[in-house]
Amino acid sequence: MVILFIFGGLMLVVELMMPGFSIPGIAGIISLIAGIVVGASVLTAGQLAVAILIVFIVIIVMVVLLYRSATRNGRIFKSLFLHSKAVKEEGYTSSKDLHHMVGKEGIATAPLRPSGTGEFDGVKLDVITDGQFIPKGARIKIVNVEGFRILVEQIEDKVS
Repeated sequence: MVILFIFGGLMLVVELMMPGFSIPGIAGIISLIAGIVVGASVLTAGQLAVAILIVFIVIIVMVVLLYRSATRNGRIFKSLFLHSKAVKEEGYTSSKDLHHMVGKEGIATAPLRPSGTGEFDGVKLDVITDGQFIPKGARIKIVNVEGFRILVEQIEDKVS
């Protein structure tokens, strides 16, 4: 009976470490129920209550130890969490650095409502406006670059 309780408790602790509800959780619940049923036929009500209390105290202690191991300086924390960083200083980037394109002039190759495509020195880029509509073929200028966001504005043709 005690073995069923201990096995059930261990399976529930394993279930805490695994995502989702799977075989260890089901086996743990079935084992605990079987332990109660077997214990009820063998032990008196007082003895059964004490046995259940002891098993739950052991489970709580195991969960606390598991929690302490999973937090900041614990073993599980060190093995589960990535501690290195992909920083720009080490050469990691998520997008091309297009800050050198600020001030370049080009042509809208698609209507910008407010986003679309523009061509600058033979390079097509996805661009966005501040909300205004810019028709296809209009002259545009890059005014700001923030990561993937390339902000453009229309260049008014000067009338001579």
